[in-house]
Amino acid sequence: MKLHLAKQLNKVDFSVIPVYTEEKLSKLKAYGLASEIIDLTDSDFGRKLGELHMLYTPQLGRLLLLGLGNKKDLTPARLRTAIQTAILGTKKFKPSSLQIILWNHPGLQSQEFLELISFASMFGAYSFDYYRQEEKSNLANVFLVVSQISKTASAAVAAGSTIGQAANQARDLANHPANIATPAHLAAHAKSLAQKYNLRIRVLEERDMKKEGMGLLLGVSRGSDEPPKFIVVEHGPKSKNPIVLIGKGLTFDSGGISIKPSERMEEMKYDMCGGATVLGILQAAAMLKLKIPLVGLIPSSENLLSGRATKPGDVLTSLSGKTVEIINTDAEGRLILADAITYAKKHYQPKLIMDYATLTGAIIVALGDEFTGVFANLEKYHQSVFKASRATGEKLWLMPLPEEYQDQLKSNIADLKNTGEKGLGGAITASLFLSRFVEQTPWMHFDIAGTAWTMRARPHLPVGATGWGVYHAIHFLSSLK
Repeated sequence: MKLHLAKQLNKVDFSVIPVYTEEKLSKLKAYGLASEIIDLTDSDFGRKLGELHMLYTPQLGRLLLLGLGNKKDLTPARLRTAIQTAILGTKKFKPSSLQIILWNHPGLQSQEFLELISFASMFGAYSFDYYRQEEKSNLANVFLVVSQISKTASAAVAAGSTIGQAANQARDLANHPANIATPAHLAAHAKSLAQKYNLRIRVLEERDMKKEGMGLLLGVSRGSDEPPKFIVVEHGPKSKNPIVLIGKGLTFDSGGISIKPSERMEEMKYDMCGGATVLGILQAAAMLKLKIPLVGLIPSSENLLSGRATKPGDVLTSLSGKTVEIINTDAEGRLILADAITYAKKHYQPKLIMDYATLTGAIIVALGDEFTGVFANLEKYHQSVFKASRATGEKLWLMPLPEEYQDQLKSNIADLKNTGEKGLGGAITASLFLSRFVEQTPWMHFDIAGTAWTMRARPHLPVGATGWGVYHAIHFLSSLK
């Protein structure tokens, strides 16, 4: 799909006009609507956030009124929700083109909002049609109709479109079934991105991991016939102290010997959403030509059962040399992340580590499916991280890292064990486990288990992967000096 800025109305299949609660609809007379229809619409259309009302007009054809709620309450998150709702609301009509008419709303034509509207339009137009025979979505062009076209406005639309494209690529990667999206598939996708966007890449094979000493990643992958991959992607100028992005790339998680219930196990193809997010961030950074040294690390494997699979009670030796007693084989994400964290420290001396992982069900119990939990061992970046959250509508909640919970990770036979006590802050103890490998390196951990995908369709969000973190990370990284 392509986004365009325009000063005039276009001949399209759908026109969308955003409307605040306090707005009257008299301006619709300009599109040929009779006064009686406008008066009736004025009383019927409540203009609540995301509320849609369709009309047919002589000049525009199908016209979709989009409620924005009260003007004083509009935030980037609410605007993003509204735009995505409008785009998704037109899908059943299979339009090939639509326009969003903004020229009566100067406030929506700021650089920040034009970028957001562009991103939300790309995001809302997304559909995953690889395995369907039915007619596919064909929305090809979206026009943003504004009062004036400037270089700033054009740049904002281009940036929003680019980031939206990268987020949708991450969604594609995560939505593929696990028999397609294997660790090898993830590595091949990374190589394709590297070639297309001039990124530096290398992929460590199983023999390389053994040579490095990645005992935790190798331990997780033992039960699978699919060989693990450790994907290393570099963007921007080489630096002694880059920002390292780590994404959990577990392409299917059965739980291993500590097997999960069969109900909803098919969703465990999404356990690689962290890896997809990191590749999406790197793609967007490359397309936007961000001059920030970035390194993406994606430990990728499957967690399955077999006669070779790691068992509860086994002890594994990590890349750091620390030994880990395996209490629950379904607490595997922290294991592969731990080796990636040590690899980052050993080879890159990072300025900052940011990891993305569908790590714990406990974070969903704590925060639900609207907020990502963020854990950090320093306050330096808090303001920038939450400013980016507000600007992009990707919601965060700061979680604690209390030392009092470290005792839960004590093992009788190893340096530490891989789970804490059941029901006692599982998202926190998982983060504390990672902190034992991070040590003094500046670090932020994003537990995206509740936000990386959804099986609860909403007017602004379909079932499937969400690409959470791509938009937020680009905003955050762009703010760094």
